[in-house]
Amino acid sequence: MSSHPTLSPSESRSSRNGFTLVELLVVISIIGTLVGLLLPAVNSARESGRRSQCANNLKQIALALVSYETANGVFPPGRMGCDGDNSDAVCAGKTGAQRPGTSGLLCILPQLDDTPLYDQFIPFAKGAVYPGEPNDADDGTTDGWATPQITAAVLVRPPVFVCPSDISKPTTTQAGSPTAATCSYALSMGSNGPPSYDEIADKLYNNGMFLYVNRHRSADVRDGMSHTFFVGETIGNDTANSVNVWTIGGRYEETMRSTSNQLNTPPGQGGFVLDASGNPLYGTYVNGAFGSQHPQGGQFAFGDGHVQMVSDEIDLPTYWALSTIAGSEPINDSLLMGP
Repeated sequence: MSSHPTLSPSESRSSRNGFTLVELLVVISIIGTLVGLLLPAVNSARESGRRSQCANNLKQIALALVSYETANGVFPPGRMGCDGDNSDAVCAGKTGAQRPGTSGLLCILPQLDDTPLYDQFIPFAKGAVYPGEPNDADDGTTDGWATPQITAAVLVRPPVFVCPSDISKPTTTQAGSPTAATCSYALSMGSNGPPSYDEIADKLYNNGMFLYVNRHRSADVRDGMSHTFFVGETIGNDTANSVNVWTIGGRYEETMRSTSNQLNTPPGQGGFVLDASGNPLYGTYVNGAFGSQHPQGGQFAFGDGHVQMVSDEIDLPTYWALSTIAGSEPINDSLLMGP
């Protein structure tokens, strides 16, 4: 007779079903490997979803701009008024309140089904939003423009103006102005801009679709609506070198950008405008570039409403041509990345 104890059936099954330390470590290692293999695919799927939502935002904005023209016979300007310069006939003699900094994106809120927010800026008194001042001197006509109603309105961040991939902070503060909501998109001014700079020519008479004060119609787009940038992405929207507040129209920052610098030129780098002493104009290294958090390129909405990814590697002549409205330049579609 054996002297060894006999395990009961239940005890025997429990012993056979357990894991040894080595087996447990092997299982953990396998799970870790699988997670490592799946994580890039999960991240890629998430980015694909963010990019798709971003493209949908751009499409809505482009179609709203087209709808605005249908209703008003003309597209909105990139900026409703002049700034401090009054050397051009368009701006001469206007008071500060007649030089609103209001952006073209604010103008299309009704076409984006956000009339209640638009109505908070009515009647656009004292320039409505960030009014300019003649020769940068306060003439008294804009005192008190930042009413409680407008101060609250500029803090609102409409979802259609926010790309899900944008890592910018939702608000920014500028000297002398109330805190305001940032934006992921900007209107195309054309191809003229930093490092060369002609203040009047670039702001009021650039070769793109959206300018200070002056407005275009579809008939002005001789390059074809399907080959003309209307809206593109921006990055660093909470930073001094690339600030972008959706309510403000401003040259090479805010909601007005150019293709003079290559797509995705980082804020503060590339070509930017310097004054006679070699210092950055207005104290910031503004390059006016479009940019995107999406890998390898950036998305643009064209005049016909379609949205396309444009490669970081696009050659500059083609990139410039896509931002002009009447240059009749040949465009190589193969240099784009596709839908």
